[in-house]
Amino acid sequence: MAAGNRTQWSSGFGFVLAAVGSAVGLGNIWKFPYMTHSNGGGLFVLVYLLAVFIVAFPIVIAEMSLGRSARLNAMGTFKKLSKNSPFWKGLGLLCIFSSMIIFSYYSVVAGWTIDYFIESITGSLHKLSANTTESHFIGFLGSPWKQVGFHSFFMFITAFIVLRGTSGIEKAVKIMMPALGIMIFIIASISIYNYGISDTWNFLFNFNLAQLNSSSVLEAVGQAFFSLSLGLGCILVYGSYLPKDVSLVKSGIWIVVFDTLIAIMACFMMYPIIFGTNMEIKQSATILFTSLTVQFNQLPGGAFISAIFYLLVAFAALTSTISLLEPVVSFVHETFDISRKKATIWCSVTIWFIGIGSALANGASLFFTKLAVMDRLDSLTANWTLPIGGMLIAIFTGWFFSKEKRLAEFNENERKYFVPVWTFVIKFLSPILVCVVICYKLGLFH
Repeated sequence: MAAGNRTQWSSGFGFVLAAVGSAVGLGNIWKFPYMTHSNGGGLFVLVYLLAVFIVAFPIVIAEMSLGRSARLNAMGTFKKLSKNSPFWKGLGLLCIFSSMIIFSYYSVVAGWTIDYFIESITGSLHKLSANTTESHFIGFLGSPWKQVGFHSFFMFITAFIVLRGTSGIEKAVKIMMPALGIMIFIIASISIYNYGISDTWNFLFNFNLAQLNSSSVLEAVGQAFFSLSLGLGCILVYGSYLPKDVSLVKSGIWIVVFDTLIAIMACFMMYPIIFGTNMEIKQSATILFTSLTVQFNQLPGGAFISAIFYLLVAFAALTSTISLLEPVVSFVHETFDISRKKATIWCSVTIWFIGIGSALANGASLFFTKLAVMDRLDSLTANWTLPIGGMLIAIFTGWFFSKEKRLAEFNENERKYFVPVWTFVIKFLSPILVCVVICYKLGLFH
């Protein structure tokens, strides 16, 4: 199917899977369980769910409506809908810049999962002990050939899928997303079978007001925003391929429900191991390649479990990197009027080159390690470009996206019951709360 010269998703279901794939990544597999654990469990989860629907869901709808209305890339969308305003075109470029930078270092971390998947299959990881996992991981990080090699491999896989456009992306996510859910269920079942479910259940569904404070609330709001890949233009560009007869509201609900469900399932996968072994947890995702490896080795069939785990993390990362590359490719393809193949190759090579610094910044190169390239890029996007992009998207949708075009993206019942509430939230609540999160992230208040 096509809208003019622009391809479309074959169905709303394909779009939802692609959008969920964009959102699901290390943030769901590790960061959400870590933050929930750090903030006391039950009430944090409840606040997170409220934040998803008050802050994140309205911006998801905003990005989809903007993209489908303009049928263009992120910069082209804001150029068209703002009548060529330099400021709002700059917002589109900010989204594209953020996608490029995040992809450049995300593919490095994603590459680690490929190496550990291979080592799980060959049995190398199963030979490690609590005393050797850390040194093994440090040695892996210190190998420039492995770091650049797996970074390149993951970049190639992503580019190969994106090269084929919406049909390639849709086929990939229709395989990977169900497989991801099945693999999480398998490991969660094994984890619960070996360590029990009671501690995990009590922790997640025990609502203790004493464990909730203002910092926890802001952390929940921030996680809700970041979990859904907002402010990057990913959902916007995916929305630009969405058929007109697909409901934005229903699609948005399915996206946040599936994304949240996977995050909760990740808790049932991780917590029985954490509580059952008194495993020390850390914020850094590197724990997935150190402490967790030891715990897998102690389980019956540990090598098999380890292989499934690193494959599922690789799938989660790949569906995210696909969505990070697509906004950049669509921008170059449409703006410079070159073929999608050339655009994909040029964009991938450019981002690959930028990612070399991150690949060598964890011990493989003294120069790049001292510069802390990966940490600096992560800080730049997490604290600045991504939340600012999300806040401005909300402001543009609420105040500068014409009412006529905004209403045209909803059916009659949605215009009557949903749009008035959504418009109020996107005009006032969402941008204000995202602004508060930005201030909190920058340490302006505690």
